[in-house]
Amino acid sequence: MAGLAIDLRHPAGAFLYNVTKPKLVIDGIDHQVPDWGQYLFDVPPGPHRVEVWVPYVFPRRAGRASVDLVIAEQGVSMEYMAPSVTFAKGSLGPAGQQKSAGFKTVHAFNITAIVLVVIAVIYLRTR
Repeated sequence: MAGLAIDLRHPAGAFLYNVTKPKLVIDGIDHQVPDWGQYLFDVPPGPHRVEVWVPYVFPRRAGRASVDLVIAEQGVSMEYMAPSVTFAKGSLGPAGQQKSAGFKTVHAFNITAIVLVVIAVIYLRTR
């Protein structure tokens, strides 16, 4: 029996993901995972479809990502990275190479918000 090792991750700043857990489906079968982290599943060698998402209010399946792959005798390691923005797609692929979609957008929004607050404070102090 080969194996599928998968690391289910979310961006450090996306604290809302801590109140839910990802959903994992292999070949149409739900596989319960208790939380974010690393898991190993016995999966026979051959072609498979892996899907991951995070249950959310809207969209219902946030960060949805899927991949078709062939698992060799020695198994395969994968990584899922949830997006920084719930409407973006998750990233599912080779371990250690996945990035969070929407991170730059969230970062730019945060910087813009800080700059606007600083400008407002300066404006109010000079009046």
